[in-house]
Amino acid sequence: MTASRPTIASPLIWSTASSLGTQALSFLTFAILARLLGAPAFGLVALAALVIDLLLAVSNAGINEAVIQRRTLEETDADTAFWTNLACGLTFCLATVMTAPLLASLFGQQQLTPIITALATIFAVTPLGAIHTARLTRDLRFRSIAMRNVAASLAGTAVGLPLAFAGYGAWALVGQRIAVALAMAISAWASFPWIPRPRFRLKSCIEMVRFGTYIGISGTLNQINIRSAELISGALAGPIAVAFIRAGSRIVEVLNQVTYMPIQQIAMPILTRTAQDPEALKATYLRLSRLSAFFMFPAFLGSMALAHEIVAVVFGPGWEYVADAIRIFACAVVASQMNNLIIAAITGMGESRIVLSWTTAQIALGVGAAFLVHRWGWQAMLMVGVARGYLILPYGFHLLRRHTGIRFGDVMGSLRAALNSSLLMVLVVTAGVHVCEGLLPPIAIISICFPLGTIAYFAAYLWQDRTIIRLLQDTIAARRTPAATASQPGT
Repeated sequence: MTASRPTIASPLIWSTASSLGTQALSFLTFAILARLLGAPAFGLVALAALVIDLLLAVSNAGINEAVIQRRTLEETDADTAFWTNLACGLTFCLATVMTAPLLASLFGQQQLTPIITALATIFAVTPLGAIHTARLTRDLRFRSIAMRNVAASLAGTAVGLPLAFAGYGAWALVGQRIAVALAMAISAWASFPWIPRPRFRLKSCIEMVRFGTYIGISGTLNQINIRSAELISGALAGPIAVAFIRAGSRIVEVLNQVTYMPIQQIAMPILTRTAQDPEALKATYLRLSRLSAFFMFPAFLGSMALAHEIVAVVFGPGWEYVADAIRIFACAVVASQMNNLIIAAITGMGESRIVLSWTTAQIALGVGAAFLVHRWGWQAMLMVGVARGYLILPYGFHLLRRHTGIRFGDVMGSLRAALNSSLLMVLVVTAGVHVCEGLLPPIAIISICFPLGTIAYFAAYLWQDRTIIRLLQDTIAARRTPAATASQPGT
């Protein structure tokens, strides 16, 4: 039977709303804390958070993704997933507390011990709402997820800022992260009022762990890939270098959350629904690719052209090197967009083992290259990370064609107009910055060059492809059309 093509409009709109609201709050808090605390405190917490983030991806054994991907989900399966997730989280929490002194010594920063110990509580808190969130995602209920994410950001702001103003330094950042994790768990229960029962099905656990383990390990390896420069810099150069990298990546994360994350959140569950219909799968994939490129490419490449001015406005004096990180990260936008959608498609097909093999190849290239060039500084390590993303793409497209039948030429066709228009926009913005630099303050330069670049981008895009207007109109119009029926638990 041919699978119906699910609408992407409603989940995309609410996923976008979630990203906009969450990022506006969290980034405002981030910028204020950066000015209040300075690079040393930021770098110290960034190192501790790096350890937590790397372990967090594997601590749930990919159970969340297994719940989303599962064709049918019985209540017993959901109960099993919850208790398995919680057991894994508690185990990682205890192990991290016990090894905190060792982890701190690896970075040569013994003051990391209490910070890592405190942040380890996130392992115990996150599983409490993880399966609730997975079930919301499975049913494409992104309105509830949007409200939950905004509530969590508000909680982080309400805790982090008062602690910073009260002079608690790095602990303001620690409090912010723990508050966000707690609020996410509480709001997940409010959004999906499901109480797991004390029952466990071994067969379901084995099936979900078998699928999810590859995803969990892949997620950890992918984090190591992305943040290998932070790891090596933390061990060799200290927390200040990590602060510069983390601040630059935070700017890029905001852009990613606003432009791509809404699509990434819906990509895997929607592609899963079309996995049995090659034509529907291809059409949905290319629509997601086209929409993400339309918003993602100009945002990233525009930030590259305005990096110096952005850093001056957001972080102020003492953070100038962050502009280097922004420029380098922005150069990876094309590879990042392609790689992430390929992973979503292959995962949606149920091929989690393939995702692991691909991620392993990336980490072998990325970490090895970072060690080779670390003597030239963290900028060099970031550059080879970008190069690695492009070098691995041919293998990614081989996997995409093999498992979905989608060809490289089809994907490039969906990206061409956005890429060409973004490059023209960069030339316009760069020329504007060159003319205004030294004559106007950074905020004025941004105020002038941003609209100029936006006009140039849209004009160039519409000159190449006016059908994007119809695609956007159809997406908005589809918001008022009932979405494809979601597969309900227990069916």
